[in-house]
Amino acid sequence: MHERVGRIETLHDKHNRQAFDCGTESLNRYLKEQAAQDMKRQIGVTHVAVSVDDPSSLVGYYTLAMASVSPGTLPEKRWPGQMPLPVVLLGRLAVDLIYKGCGVGEYLLMDALARSERVAHSEVGAVAVVVDALPAAVGFYRKYGFQRLPDDDLHLYLPMSAIHKLGLND
Repeated sequence: MHERVGRIETLHDKHNRQAFDCGTESLNRYLKEQAAQDMKRQIGVTHVAVSVDDPSSLVGYYTLAMASVSPGTLPEKRWPGQMPLPVVLLGRLAVDLIYKGCGVGEYLLMDALARSERVAHSEVGAVAVVVDALPAAVGFYRKYGFQRLPDDDLHLYLPMSAIHKLGLND
């Protein structure tokens, strides 16, 4: 991890969203124009890694929301009933171009997984973390154990049991 990367906190008005550039316009636009609105509407919560040098400067971000998938979507278990299964949606994850290759993506992902596991075991329940990956990010998620769901090559998941084995909350 780069020594200029600080802690992860919830997005707030003091953060300089306009200076963020990850190189993908849809991810930049979401952070700059939509993330705060989604938080106000309780659609998703955006967490940001800030710079040690300037806590208003954003190094990267991710957004979490609750979602569901049909029981037949997750292939490794037989789930009772036909009720949708609760999952945590990792809606977006992006790193500013200045910090690419410094381990920030992994830092953000591990924080998102740890946070998801804590919530799943103590607050709301969830059986997996799912992500609708951009094509360029599939390899990144696969490196950490995410598997393809049968409905779409870009729809990936990591079971909560696999996240638990990472020991992120020990």
